[in-house]
Amino acid sequence: AWKIIRRRKARNQLPPIEPLYGFDWRTQEPQELRPFKPIYNMSMGRWIQNELLSNLITVDKQYLDRTTIRRHIISKYKNTVYGYRPGGEAAVYELYSYVLTHHLPSRFPNSFKVHSGKFENLLTKQVFPAEPPKDPEICLQILGETIEEDIFLLKETDSTHLCLAFVCCFPTGFDPSTKLGADLAAIHGPVPHYDKIGPSMERYFRKIKPGQVVRRMNWNVQTGGDLINVAGNHIKEGDVFIQDEDVNCLDANLRVELQSLTRLPETGFLLFCFKTYLYPLESLKKDGSGKDLADAIEGLQTGNAPGMHKYKSAIRWGKSVVEYLRS
Repeated sequence: AWKIIRRRKARNQLPPIEPLYGFDWRTQEPQELRPFKPIYNMSMGRWIQNELLSNLITVDKQYLDRTTIRRHIISKYKNTVYGYRPGGEAAVYELYSYVLTHHLPSRFPNSFKVHSGKFENLLTKQVFPAEPPKDPEICLQILGETIEEDIFLLKETDSTHLCLAFVCCFPTGFDPSTKLGADLAAIHGPVPHYDKIGPSMERYFRKIKPGQVVRRMNWNVQTGGDLINVAGNHIKEGDVFIQDEDVNCLDANLRVELQSLTRLPETGFLLFCFKTYLYPLESLKKDGSGKDLADAIEGLQTGNAPGMHKYKSAIRWGKSVVEYLRS
């Protein structure tokens, strides 16, 4: 009983979730995001979009396909895509309880229900316990196949933030299991010029309050349609690559991560999560944003972080993609 009381007190710190009573996931189009700019500058100012807590988790017409893919990935890749470290258990339990028994049934009452000690997903027909299973890995697996957002739970220390739990089914260019136990500097180690914003990011993260949600978007181009790509999409120090590779642009996609950051009220852990969107390059040509993306690809070299041009692999596919987008 004391756990329930403590949980309710913690949630009282949060703004109410606005229900979408008439929501039909089958007709809800995925968001069309075009976050690229002519010049790429790395700065903390990119965390500038405040968002409602109600919008932290998204559902659209791709939900059933995406969660089916995630279930397969969790089964196939196992501890590559989920895991925790000692000290992260309480945050996993808190997030499980919040998402399954509060956020989803409050936001999407026609799609998710809690009754008789069970969480019922009316879209996938799955039923899970409302109380978090004792094994944090089972909690993470259930979270991973219930929502599309990939999750990293960060514990604040005196000097940094440590990743103590994660479930990440759609990584691009990195093995998420290598981030477990790492601090922010180690997590962003391969990212060029991270040292420019690292201290500011640490300070900014410390200011995030429960109920507050901030967002940014990250974009790249990938030459195929795979949602999970542990090795590709980024070029790191020592990698072998072909410059100006001939790319089949009809198979290529703009990949956008809608990234969110908030704080759990009970444990105080930071929740960093992101949803992945793929847009065929052909669709950008049709909607008129293809030339803007071409400018942005070239602009990766002209901002304050020119190393991003190579890191994002634009040195490999950029020439072919820019020519295609401008054709």
